Amino acid sequence: MKTKTYPDPKPYPEKVRLVILDLDAFLYPYDKVYRKAVLRAWRSVEKEYGLPIFRKKIAQKLIEEAKEEAKKNPDDALCRYISEMAERLESTGHPGASVIGMLEAYRRSRRVARSGGAEEGRQHDHCLDPPYKDMIAMAFNLRLLQGHRSEKKAGLTRDELRGKILEGEKGVTRLWNRHMGSGFIRPDAGLVSKIQRLTDAGVEVAVLSHSFKQGEGQAMEKLEKLGLKGVIPEHKIFGLEEISPYKKGKHPEVFEKALAAINNMRDPADPIKPFETIMAEDTIGNLRGAKKAGMQTVWVPRRDKDMPDHPSQKLQKKLASVDHIYATPHQFLDALDATIRASREDL
Repeated sequence: MKTKTYPDPKPYPEKVRLVILDLDAFLYPYDKVYRKAVLRAWRSVEKEYGLPIFRKKIAQKLIEEAKEEAKKNPDDALCRYISEMAERLESTGHPGASVIGMLEAYRRSRRVARSGGAEEGRQHDHCLDPPYKDMIAMAFNLRLLQGHRSEKKAGLTRDELRGKILEGEKGVTRLWNRHMGSGFIRPDAGLVSKIQRLTDAGVEVAVLSHSFKQGEGQAMEKLEKLGLKGVIPEHKIFGLEEISPYKKGKHPEVFEKALAAINNMRDPADPIKPFETIMAEDTIGNLRGAKKAGMQTVWVPRRDKDMPDHPSQKLQKKLASVDHIYATPHQFLDALDATIRASREDL
């Protein structure tokens, strides 16, 4: 299948000295073993916390019962919470509110993207990756509901579960990423050679991720599986540990911190400036912070989303933070390399 291309009318800045790359779903795609990885991750969570993999019909039945009870009895906090969370998940394309339903929604979105169509009522720019924290919270609350009806005591309170989302090495986030984070990543020799070509041309390359930097299934392991260990120096890799509590989509401080850390390793008389920096992302909303920090921005839409021919108003608003669009990271790296080489030939 031919890879899509986008017109790119904006020139790159005269001097590009630093490229910062996103990691998750940008440097590696989700492929056909995604479903198995999700199920392995969920079974791991199920084993550790006793949260069942609710099948679509069972989950939907419990949710409908909770919605009815919430209408009859607004003071029932558990049923009201389940009802509100279900509506939120439904609005993002997860009507089953179950792992199986989530996978069905993901496969359906992939089929639609491949066919070039769009389902009625669904926007291309919706996030269709698994909202696993919401799914885990939903599973926990459905289990609480079952427990209340059977008078069985739940193993964790809601506050205890919330604390375990980020708790140490056994936190739900790390447990999930141990399976999802690197279980289906394969070496990408083409990507390695393109990044190496940029560094050979004197352009520094860094990685900025909302994954943790260290740990099983985290950023360093993902980069190693891609073949990028050593190609991008470790001190230019920034994970959740370094950028917390800031988030890429809201805070320019994320990018300012990363740029300051890189400049601290350079000659203080020759710092890299924000306008000499490019931030490349697959999540368009995350580019807002980079744009506020004064950086050039590159958006690579994920394969299951694509860039529609007629963007919605919501997407058009987000595109204000985008300078360049490419179909793949490979296209972006090739285009940047060609621009750099052409500028040097003109000297």
